[in-house]
Amino acid sequence: MFRRFRFAGVAALLPLILPLTQCSMGWHDPSPHSVRFVTVDHAVPLEVLDWGGSGRPVVLLAGAGNTAHVFDDFAPKLTGEFHVFGITRRGFGASGFRSDDNSADRLGEDVLEVLNALNINRPVLIGHSLAGLEMSSVAAEIKNYLNR
Repeated sequence: MFRRFRFAGVAALLPLILPLTQCSMGWHDPSPHSVRFVTVDHAVPLEVLDWGGSGRPVVLLAGAGNTAHVFDDFAPKLTGEFHVFGITRRGFGASGFRSDDNSADRLGEDVLEVLNALNINRPVLIGHSLAGLEMSSVAAEIKNYLNR
């Protein structure tokens, strides 16, 4: 009876152990994109992925705890109709971080600064989780800008 529990315990630990062994071999990004960094807010570099494509720009914003690489499998499927970008927010992945201001408005301003730096006009913003706050901030800022 104890042998069954011991085997079940090892089987339960395998999902925790296997990712550690994969990390030690080094991660290889198989997604067909280019990577660049856009500096925002006084020397905070943000990682921007560009999957290419043609048509209206689409900007993918990841949820809390994720990077733009969360879209590595999904983004290439959109490139037939859109030019697809992904932004990794400050404090995650390869993007930089400053602890003095990380409000939703600051994160939204980061998105706007990236769009401006890359000359991305009239993008479709797509995101989930925390990206909803960023997108709301971007919409409010654009509304304020248009009402001036």
